[in-house]
Amino acid sequence: MKGVTLLIVVLCFHLNFVNGDSQVLESNPGAVANEMCKKYTKDIKKNNICPVPLDTSIIRGNVAGKGEFAHMVQLAYIKNNETKYLCSGFIISKNYVLTSTQCVSGEGADQPEFVRAGVTDEKDVTNEQIRSIHTILALLYIALIRVKEDFNFNQFVTPVCLYTSNENPAGPGIHTGWRPTDIGEDKQTNMIQLFLNFDSNENCNNTLVPTEKGVLPEAIVKNKIVCAGGKTTDGCQVDSGSALQIDRKDSNEEPCMYYAVGVSSFESRACGKKELPAAFIRISYYIKWIENNVWPPANKRIRFF
Repeated sequence: MKGVTLLIVVLCFHLNFVNGDSQVLESNPGAVANEMCKKYTKDIKKNNICPVPLDTSIIRGNVAGKGEFAHMVQLAYIKNNETKYLCSGFIISKNYVLTSTQCVSGEGADQPEFVRAGVTDEKDVTNEQIRSIHTILALLYIALIRVKEDFNFNQFVTPVCLYTSNENPAGPGIHTGWRPTDIGEDKQTNMIQLFLNFDSNENCNNTLVPTEKGVLPEAIVKNKIVCAGGKTTDGCQVDSGSALQIDRKDSNEEPCMYYAVGVSSFESRACGKKELPAAFIRISYYIKWIENNVWPPANKRIRFF
């Protein structure tokens, strides 16, 4: 039922689906996320654990450098006693990861078993942190994963700030994640980075795949998406749950953190067509729902036994 929020608290790992957008459109959205961003930035700089600065002078193609995107994580799925990393996500607090609902629910979808942070190249797991999953909260397009044990923040594992404005950023975007297993003969082990330009909301209409009835997803109607693309990039090069972000600079114009602007969450006409922008779910639309669950007011906190 629309407008009704179903919240179930159990004593073990579960998937909690929230119906409707009643939690999304509350007053003063983004204030808590912005304050937490300042806190994380201050703490990270104080402890001298800023992620490795993005160095565009180094020519690596689409490969991300070690420690450049320390907020990125991989979601692990176990099939036939084999562990596969099939989706991405990104750390937004000491114990929460933001990802796509595609990665945790849906027809034929498996739930991830654990989260792996601190890895840029799958062949180098020196700095990895494995975290078991406590709870999953999911809306139609985005999901929150709460881990059982807090992440240990260091130069290779840090949170990302959340971009709370409903306007597209002025600067270029960076799309990061891992290559899906069904692309190419060999699985690329390195994290991918694609530099994209933000596109107008109007052009997003052309990149979304209509439903069977020829209707565009309601995401475009409610301004839930943000589009970005490049002349030589294909949105299908990166897995679901991957992040669209921009560089964040503090008052001294020193980069230390990133702003997560969007999350890759559904099929797009941009798949295989480099001339079309890719569509991402706009994080700012869901910012209040995220705040209420990740940083709830003291009188609204849910007790997880």
